Formats: sequence, C-alpha cells, structure tokens
Amino acid sequence: MTTSAIPDTAAGLDSKKLGLLGVIMPGLAQIAPAFNLFFTTGVMAGLAGASVPLVFLISMIGMVATGSSLARFSSVYPSAGSFVTYISRALGARVATATGIIAIVGYIIAFGGIYIYVGSVIAGIFGVTNTGVVIIVTIIYGAIVTIPVIIGLQFGIRVTVVLYVIEVVVLLILIFAILGQGGAEGLSLKPFTWPTGADGNNIFLAFSLAVLAFGGFEASAPLAEETNNPRRNVPIAVLGAVIVSGIIYVLGSYAFVTAFGVDHMAAFASDGNAVATIASRFLPFFVPIITGIFLVSVTSSFVAANTQTSRVIFTGARGGLWPRGLASISPRFKTPWIAAIAFVVPSLVIGSLSTVFTDIGTSFGLLSTLGILGVVIMYIVANVALIVQFVKFRRVGVRKNTFVWVVVPIIALIVLAIPVYGDLHPGQPAPYNNLTWLAIGLILLGVIYTVVLSIVRPKALAQAPALLEGADALESDPVPPTV
Repeated sequence: MTTSAIPDTAAGLDSKKLGLLGVIMPGLAQIAPAFNLFFTTGVMAGLAGASVPLVFLISMIGMVATGSSLARFSSVYPSAGSFVTYISRALGARVATATGIIAIVGYIIAFGGIYIYVGSVIAGIFGVTNTGVVIIVTIIYGAIVTIPVIIGLQFGIRVTVVLYVIEVVVLLILIFAILGQGGAEGLSLKPFTWPTGADGNNIFLAFSLAVLAFGGFEASAPLAEETNNPRRNVPIAVLGAVIVSGIIYVLGSYAFVTAFGVDHMAAFASDGNAVATIASRFLPFFVPIITGIFLVSVTSSFVAANTQTSRVIFTGARGGLWPRGLASISPRFKTPWIAAIAFVVPSLVIGSLSTVFTDIGTSFGLLSTLGILGVVIMYIVANVALIVQFVKFRRVGVRKNTFVWVVVPIIALIVLAIPVYGDLHPGQPAPYNNLTWLAIGLILLGVIYTVVLSIVRPKALAQAPALLEGADALESDPVPPTV
C-alpha cells in the first residue's frame, strides 16, 4: 500500500508548525466553558439539585478516560485523520468511514442548533425577535466565524487564543468573587455529595448534559501534521483540554450553586439569566459583560470547530472518501477553504430551516442533542477500537499497559453510556420523543454512505488508513494496516 500519489497535508497547507500552546487551544476553545456554564449549569441544577459539581467531576473522569484513548492512538499514529483514522486502524476502513460520516453530520446538525440560537441572542441584543431577521443575523455570523479558518491556521489559532483567554479570565474573576464572599449562605461540601429523592432519580440526565459539555476536546488531533513533535504534543493537548476544562466546570458550577445557596436550586433552575443574577449580587459591574462573554465563548468554539473539522474533511476528500472537490486548497492562504465552507453552510441551512417547524429554543435543544449523539457514537467506537488495537499489538509481540489500553477505555464506555440513555430513554416530551428514530436515521446515513462508497470507490475505501495518514506515520507504523 503506497501513498506516493497522495498529497501530504503539511506540504499542501500552511507550512508553519504549531507548538504545544497552539495545538491545545482548539480543544480548549471548542469546549467553550463559559457557554456551557452559563446555559447548562442551571438546567443540571434542576435535575441533580446542588450536586452539579459532583456530576461534572465524575464526568470529567470519564472524559479523561476517553481522552486517554485518543492520546494513546495519537502517540502511535500522529495523523490529521483524528478518531476516524485511529478507528480504521483497529476496526477497519468500513467501520471508520461510517463512524466518521456519523460524527461529521452530527457536528453539522449540532452546530445548526447553536448557530440559530446565537443568531437569536445577537438579534435580541438590539431588541429584534423577528425570525427572518434572526436567520439573516445567523448567516452573517456564520460567515464571520469562517473567515479566520480561510485566512490561515496560524491566524485562526491566534483568534482562538485571544478569545479563550478573555473568556477564562472573566469567568475566573466572577468565580473567585463568589467564593471570596462565601456565596449566599457560606461554603459547603454538599455539592459534592450524591443527591437523594427526586434529584437522585434525575441525576443521570444531568450526567448526560455534563458529558456532552466536553464535546470538542479532540480538536487538537486533526492538527497533528501541522504540529511540532506531534507524538508528544498532541497527546498532551488532548488530555490537557479535558483536564483544564473539567477543573473550570467543577470550580465554576460550585461557585454558581453556592451563589444561589445549596437549598435554592429551584430558583437557580428557573432563572432565565442566572449568571446575570449571580453577577448582580457578587460583582455588579460585570452584568453588562455577561452577554459579551457568551459571544466570545461561542465564537471561540466555532473558530476552533471549523479549524478542526475542515481538516478532517480535507484529509478524507484528498483520498476520495468523500467528494474530491472538498480537498481544494486556497491559492492565496494555503488553507482548506472549500472544506471549511462545506462544514459551515449545511449547519446554517439546517438551523434556519428548523425555525419553520418549531421555536428557536426548541430547535437549539433538539438539534444540539441529536448532533452530539453522533459525536458520542464516535467516542464509543474509538474506545472499543483501542481495546481491539491492544489485542492486535499483543499478537505481533508489541506489549502495552493493560490498565491504560483496556481498563481505562472500559471506564470511558460506562460513562458514555449515560448520555445515550439520558437522551434516548422512553417517555420524553415532543419533539424529543423522536430522538431515538432520528438517531437511528443518523446511524443508517453513515452505514449507507459507506456501502455506496464500497461499490463506487472500493479502492478509496480499502486504502482509507493510508489515505487519511501521511507517509511519515506509515513508515513508523508498528502494526500493518488492515481493512
């Protein structure tokens, strides 16, 4: 299996290499801690009571386990293919391609919901609620967050770094202002205890939201071919994104719960702008900044997501796994501009069309939940793939740590089962009661695409591991590629 006819990503794209800071920032930014803390913590409090920090802490452990699986793969196969490439190594090209389609379409759907929601927030700042205007604002915003990706990787990373630093600094100032004043009723360890009663029954739904809040941590992996010393820096970046974000989630949720008081979670959950309420009590001059930080957080996430996914789309297209036109490189900026646009435009279309059938809030919730399920499926398959890869290594005499390569991914699989159950359990209100069928349809889309590809372009599918990886990765490959 050769790669001589396959263009190298590093040679075709921006030739400047990223250091550890540059490669870790996309994962940190795409997680968007401020966005998730502002709009997820209150909902989780309504489900798990004051135990939200405990939920985030346990979820962080599970996501660190998933991050460890990716880090193990990337330390062996540094590649721009991310999870798709690693799954292809262990489970074969067909499973990897189907999983990749499910995840990419999942991201497109999820961001469709987030785009239309952000558009409504921006329009709301000016007192506009008209749906037509919201759609126009959404499209303009989508164009804005695509421009840094088209201009260049280094530019996009700089934008991400600046926005993320602003977001985290403001968050930390608010968090320590709350904790420094002892919250509403003093500091307590109750948020780190398991809830009882109704909160105990609903806590698994809260876990669902917490696990999904880490979505995007893998954003560093597709930049491997554009990173200095990828075998070292990419694994550190992947795990670092999860750990840093997890600490922010635990600390931030503890501060927000404490700000309302551990016995007043109903008030927290019912407050439509809880963070503004918190700021007005503990740091009044921060209230006008809250909306700005929301926009900074979500914009940073979009730029990071577009940077990551455009490269995954590019590397797949260059080998024929999807239309080759998506592998076009900008003559001026040397970036995968077509791939970036191809990722953003469908999201804008889906988000805009969803407003025809329901309100913007419901569109945001339904599309985000469905889309993230596609990403969780990718996480699940990747953890299974690591265990399979462990077995393959043993067969050829390559010894790996059993705890890291088997026990840790099993822990990850257990945690990842929580959001799947939380989102697909029966008895949910409309339109969420359709999520099971929609999720099945998403899976079938990936399977059908792979079957068609195996008929139309069998060589491309059979060579997927080589097509998604650079020649350098193949030369040091400790296990021969399999289909």
